[in-house]
Amino acid sequence: MTTMSPKFEKRKFLAKDPAFKGKKLYILYKFDANNEEMMSEGPFLKKNEAYNKMNDLLKEGICSWVVFYNG
Repeated sequence: MTTMSPKFEKRKFLAKDPAFKGKKLYILYKFDANNEEMMSEGPFLKKNEAYNKMNDLLKEGICSWVVFYNG
């Protein structure tokens, strides 16, 4: 099992909207294999909203994952 180095453990998502400051944020990442590029959606304030979107993408065969940040 690989553990994250200390420099990555303290990474933060810097939201442009001040309404997200200090809140738990979920960013959805997806990889478009046809164009070979990674894209993101969010931030989402609700975990279920991000996970439901991720599951929909996975059902379509699109590689996707959710990352949690403390805003």
